[in-house]
Amino acid sequence: IVLGNGDCEYAGYYEGEFLEEDKLQSVFAQAIQDAEQSACQSIEKLFVGVPADFSVCQCQTINQSYGVKTKITAEHISDIYSRANVLQNNNDYVLISCSPISFTLDDGRKTLNPVGQKTSKITAHLSLLYAEKKFITKINSLLQAIGISTVEYLSSPLCEATYLLEPERREEVALVIDCGYITTSVALVKGDGLIAIRSFAVGGAHICADLSECLGVSYNEAEQLKKQLILSVMPSATDDYEIIRKDRVMPISMQQTNEIVCARLDMICSLINKCLVGFRQQYPKMPYYLTGGGISYIKGGKDYVSKMLGVNVTLLTPPDIHMQKPHFSSVLGLMNSALSQEIKQQNIFQRIFSKINRKK
Repeated sequence: IVLGNGDCEYAGYYEGEFLEEDKLQSVFAQAIQDAEQSACQSIEKLFVGVPADFSVCQCQTINQSYGVKTKITAEHISDIYSRANVLQNNNDYVLISCSPISFTLDDGRKTLNPVGQKTSKITAHLSLLYAEKKFITKINSLLQAIGISTVEYLSSPLCEATYLLEPERREEVALVIDCGYITTSVALVKGDGLIAIRSFAVGGAHICADLSECLGVSYNEAEQLKKQLILSVMPSATDDYEIIRKDRVMPISMQQTNEIVCARLDMICSLINKCLVGFRQQYPKMPYYLTGGGISYIKGGKDYVSKMLGVNVTLLTPPDIHMQKPHFSSVLGLMNSALSQEIKQQNIFQRIFSKINRKK
């Protein structure tokens, strides 16, 4: 249940750097204030999503032998996780997630949760996600200045992928492409972790910018055009889209508009392919998924991307029937992960308290 929300426009980020960084604090403060007023309660703890642009993914394989059949506990898994943290002493990155791709037991069985299983040895295939330390330091500083000191960081691509794809669809490698407003992320997901994440600074806003520049229309008018786009038909020379300018309807060539949009989509697909260098041959049959608001709403956009990538691309939307919109994928993924973490912590506290009460 969403009790309240706060949205505030900001300049965004480009190639790992915030634009208009001096305005970030006021933007954060406004969004948080709006959410608090909307929910009629104050925010004491904040979860912050770390975009792919500020992240690094490392995969590690840890082998552990116990000599005899041993019942795996949470402590065993914690020890394996701590050994996997290869960037533990790195001053540039902070570990925000360690997730299993799979665990293999001595009889060859694979599982995502070996706790309670008996095995003489275990092989852990793990995904570690790190955030740039300068990102963490910057956000912590901004939030402390407006009175919030309890902050947890989550990987946006990981939260999104595990929220949108059911566990059975993550048994093998799957690709999630999130084309947003000014950035696009490409994530390879398997099990409960990511094998790789890539990103580039091109998104749906660049389509509008191209239309504005090439057609001589304003950016707002270009956004009107983008909502009308139909790439699934071959327009004739007389077919037009329409924009409203000063209460007048102005025709815009459908043929010319589609050519401009397709040129930008060609570039986006080319950059996606560059992100997949070394992976397409390794995982030739992996399914491709598209989400985010940059391309997903263009009629025929998904099919055009499928044609340019040479694979079938499936549109991915949140499972909640009231919020089945691609541009909600990232924020709902973060909310889902945040709530899951809170529930786990509550269960841990309940077990501790129940043990204390039993002793009494």
